[in-house]
Amino acid sequence: MIPFIMAGALFALAAARIPSLSRNGKDAVFMAGLFAGASCLLLAAPVYLAIDPVLGGVNLAKLVLNSFMIVGLWYLRTAVLSAVSPDPDTRPCWLRILPLSLALVLQTVFFVLAGLVSTTTAWEGDRSNRAATSLFALMMLCFIAWSCGHIAWACFRFVPRMRQSFRVGFSMVGLGCVFSVIVMTDMMLGELKGPFPSLDLDLGVPVREFELAAVVLVGIGLTIPPVAGHITRRRAARRLDRTVVKVSEIRDKALEGADPERTLKTTEHAAPQERLHRMIVEIWDAELSAGRDRSVLTPEDRDYMLLVEADFDTGKTY
Repeated sequence: MIPFIMAGALFALAAARIPSLSRNGKDAVFMAGLFAGASCLLLAAPVYLAIDPVLGGVNLAKLVLNSFMIVGLWYLRTAVLSAVSPDPDTRPCWLRILPLSLALVLQTVFFVLAGLVSTTTAWEGDRSNRAATSLFALMMLCFIAWSCGHIAWACFRFVPRMRQSFRVGFSMVGLGCVFSVIVMTDMMLGELKGPFPSLDLDLGVPVREFELAAVVLVGIGLTIPPVAGHITRRRAARRLDRTVVKVSEIRDKALEGADPERTLKTTEHAAPQERLHRMIVEIWDAELSAGRDRSVLTPEDRDYMLLVEADFDTGKTY
């Protein structure tokens, strides 16, 4: 049941990023949710047992599962570092993707070396090469731990510099990645017991519950900033509409009886910002033409117009 919940949360995260994907043509968080969600879906035994026979019945679904999770974590790491770090990564592209390339290549090599067996959800099973079997599992666990550790470090390092919605969201992302690092560490210790039975290291953490907590925290954390931004933009749009209405009233008063040639040409489909800018120019032009003694504007009208003009470039309108 938990794999389905985790997959649902990740697919919901991807769905929430569709507007951003439509606007920009690409979105790393969308790709992270898509790949990681598909990986979690394959964690469910019924799904795994249904998919693997289609891929040849030699547990190739396990390689796909691990590869999807690695790629999903790579996209997540890329998205978070891009969002929180003030300094862009200027390294050559091949160097930036080197960890991802090595992880995918090495785990494929270890998968083949471990030996191909019939479909089973018990990965260890009866493998001809126990060392390669453990290395295959450790490859993904190490990559996830490294990615999540890097994300958590970046989040907690830059959180104090963020505005409120980003601070809350990326604090949750960082905390979720801490849970993930704990889970990966516990699972790595478990894998080491195969080649080294004498090792008795076990963190004893509830793995499934921690995994679910990590997915939920990261998913909600990444959703908070865009949702807060959408709400802020809607409020700004309503505020701009109110400003346009009030400035329009002042404009009508200022241009009453003025020469029609002093009005600027516009279209009925002009954006609110364009209409507002046009009306500001018309009002001050009418004021300049009328002179102080013949001005029809009240001191309150002038104070309001000065406030609107001062904040026009910042997008803050009253």
